[in-house]
Amino acid sequence: MKCTFLKFVLILSLLNACSISEKQFSENSEKLFVDSLLMLFNEDSIFMNPVSVINTLSEAGTQITDSVNYYRLMLYIAKCYVNLQDTDSLFALCDQIFDFTSREKAITRHPSVYNKLTDMQADALNSIALFFSFGGQLDSATYYFEKSFNLVPYSDVCINLADSYHQKGDYASAIKYYREVLFNIDSLGGGEKLYFAIYLGMAKTYQTLDNFALAEQYYEKAALYSENISFYDKSFFYNSRGNLYYFMKEYEKALGYFRSASRYAEMILLPVSQAISVVNMGEVYILLEQPDSALFYLNQAKELFGDLFFEPQFNFYMTGLYASLALLNGNLPEAEKLLVQPYDTLSINPQSLYSHNRRLQDLYLQKKDYEKAFYYREQAEVYNDSIRSAKVRNSIAEIDARYSQDTTLLKKDILISVTENKALQWRNTTVAIVALLVIVIISVGGLILYIRKRNELRHLNQRATITSLRMEIVRNRLSPHFMFNALNLVMPSLGKYSELESPFRLLIQLLRDNLVASEQVASPLQQEIERVQNFLQLHALKQTEQIRIDWQIMPEVPTDTPVPSMSIQIPVENAIKYAFLPDSVDAHLQILIKPENEAIGITIEDNGVGYHPDKPTDRKKGSGSGLKMLRQTIELLNTKNSGKIFFRIENKRTETPSGQGTRVYLHIPIKYNFEL
Repeated sequence: MKCTFLKFVLILSLLNACSISEKQFSENSEKLFVDSLLMLFNEDSIFMNPVSVINTLSEAGTQITDSVNYYRLMLYIAKCYVNLQDTDSLFALCDQIFDFTSREKAITRHPSVYNKLTDMQADALNSIALFFSFGGQLDSATYYFEKSFNLVPYSDVCINLADSYHQKGDYASAIKYYREVLFNIDSLGGGEKLYFAIYLGMAKTYQTLDNFALAEQYYEKAALYSENISFYDKSFFYNSRGNLYYFMKEYEKALGYFRSASRYAEMILLPVSQAISVVNMGEVYILLEQPDSALFYLNQAKELFGDLFFEPQFNFYMTGLYASLALLNGNLPEAEKLLVQPYDTLSINPQSLYSHNRRLQDLYLQKKDYEKAFYYREQAEVYNDSIRSAKVRNSIAEIDARYSQDTTLLKKDILISVTENKALQWRNTTVAIVALLVIVIISVGGLILYIRKRNELRHLNQRATITSLRMEIVRNRLSPHFMFNALNLVMPSLGKYSELESPFRLLIQLLRDNLVASEQVASPLQQEIERVQNFLQLHALKQTEQIRIDWQIMPEVPTDTPVPSMSIQIPVENAIKYAFLPDSVDAHLQILIKPENEAIGITIEDNGVGYHPDKPTDRKKGSGSGLKMLRQTIELLNTKNSGKIFFRIENKRTETPSGQGTRVYLHIPIKYNFEL
């Protein structure tokens, strides 16, 4: 109710916004305005507040100047009159729509306008047919549905026509129209919202024919499209499916569906729909021999029916259920009083008369009046035979109609297939010629690409050779081995300076390790640690600044695991070079290495000035290319591995305002392929 109230508030706000003095909409603007109004309504709105819908749309109509858009609103109002069963208002409004559309169709020359006017006439006829259908006048309903269908054979009317034939008991025609609209939807590839109504109608028809297996299949198909339907349709669906399981004698299942049907009927304030679900629950409880529950639901249904309870069909049906309840409780006088009341057999359907005679048979069996019990048994069998014969005839007619329809479709398919085969022969010839041309073009194109790629590869090889030669020239200008030999020659002359011997040896070892590392993609973790320790030991000889180094290597770490070369040394060197100011107090560098779920985690963390990649670097300290080289190496290696190396540099101040320094984190899988 709250959603509906908000909907009407929104509409009134829209109307007020559009009520501008001496200003009229253009035709397109009015169309958008009407579309926006009608999108706010659905079947639940019509059932819950038909009078409010009429008032709102009537007020909106005063703002409309285009007649087509105006009568679109009137068609929706007509649907409200159908649900209110307001005969005079409905027919008066439909007469206005017919007069307008007939005049306009006589003078229009535009096909799309003509078709739109025809659609409006079909909608008006459909509303009249629904009015007669709700009132139980099935012959009149079928007549107007057929007139609407002849004007515009679209899916909604076809489904309504099938429903009308179902109510009349012409199940073959019902299935025919259900299958026809299903075929049209499938062939056009649209109309998924209509699948629910089609499958539900087919399920109910096969249920009436006692083909419960096929009925259950179609209920399952309808359920697939039941999520976005109206509450009214949900109530009808659950009640119909509950009846299926009632006839299949699966009473607990039936109860669940009847409860759902009652709940949705209550949501849209439809007492009659709720009463039907509730009385079904009462009947099931009688069959389950639970008289207290049965009495509760029968009394609730009687209250919900209101004045309808005294209509002949409703009264006969309810009186029979109260009589069954009296028989269940052993109250034979009360049961006899209810069952011997006079009734008009012409106004009662055969199924109800069959049940009535079975109750009388049960009554006189309990009273041991076997003569009367036998008489009513015979009467019940007469109605049962009649019902069974009608179902057999209808089943045969339905099967005949179904296979006739399938045969017609098969003939059409054969004709289409012959035509398609002729077209296919021409198409195959054309395809062969085109394919030959394509093959020639692809071959020539492939040859051109091959020559171009070969030339490009030759050019790249030449460039690589030139680059290699240039690098070799640079290396040969000053061989690293020459440097090591020169330093080794100098070492003996430093004998009298013993304090210099250890630093020089560290320097030589560090140069040698770095040269080896520069030629390797990866090296064992232990080797990388020793290389960094040598570097830090050499750096510690400087007296200008003191940095406290804290190594934390967990004992579980496999130190023979390969890691990218220089992956620890480059971040440590960067921290030594850039992290600390000359006047830094308590400069601290922490290196943590620990196992991490089939991987090694390496964290290098300082308490310096933080990481600022956008800030220009001090060229005196270095070029800053080490990190770039490390990143590029890791990215290249990751392209060849499913498990990736993670490399991240963080400014600790971004985590917490009081944070200080930089954190470098490496996550290296133990089983990692370092081959390029």
